[in-house]
Amino acid sequence: MKNDRLDISLDYLRFTVEADGETLSEELENTFRDILEGDLKADKAVADYIRQEKLESYDNSGFNEMSSYPETRCLVNYFGIKDKPLLRRIDKKISSIRTAELLRSPIDMPFSFDLLKAIHSHLFGDMYPSSGMIRTSSSKKHREYCQPEFIESSAERLFGNLRESKYLRGIEDVDDFVNELAYYMGEVEALHPFLDGNGRTTRLFFNALSLKAGYVIGWGSADPDHFLEANVAALDGDYQALIDVLEEIVIPIQED
Repeated sequence: MKNDRLDISLDYLRFTVEADGETLSEELENTFRDILEGDLKADKAVADYIRQEKLESYDNSGFNEMSSYPETRCLVNYFGIKDKPLLRRIDKKISSIRTAELLRSPIDMPFSFDLLKAIHSHLFGDMYPSSGMIRTSSSKKHREYCQPEFIESSAERLFGNLRESKYLRGIEDVDDFVNELAYYMGEVEALHPFLDGNGRTTRLFFNALSLKAGYVIGWGSADPDHFLEANVAALDGDYQALIDVLEEIVIPIQED
């Protein structure tokens, strides 16, 4: 991996960590770097971390895999973790390792809803039996997201439009590209198809799409709080804040 691609990927991973309110440690950065450079397999890094945390497989028979454990806010998971702060810490660490893996070796599929599901499955498949599966219950955080019965049909229409737009390739004007990118990012955010991990999955999807379209998103210059606020505004159909954020960090790839 060329140094510029390595730096871009590390910036992305640093942004992901900071978006969760944390600082990228030297140890984790070295793990990311080793994965990105091909010196460490993500499977080994995940297995080592699971052993380090003394996690063991848990019998989830009797639990609905698309729900949380009773009287907890913890999604049913392979380790039976029912403490939310602990689950969040384990989840973030493992999914970040898998993110580094996908930055090095992206999934070779068209930029479709199936790819979005495949990314989610890869990021969270070590943790949750529900990874890659469409939620079957209503979801609301900053705003109410798409109702579960409309997710498939809405996704078919949205990703069909993205396909017809040739996945935003061939757009030479940066402002035009940013406008289109902001629209699709906002629409997928509103779709919110998974129980959890939607933001991380959507961000990785559009990061890869932008690279294929000839643009780099400079996550090293992005403010996680501003990015979150812009995404929330987009849920109400106001894309201008997201456009303003992206205008500052989307850069055309310079050909040699």
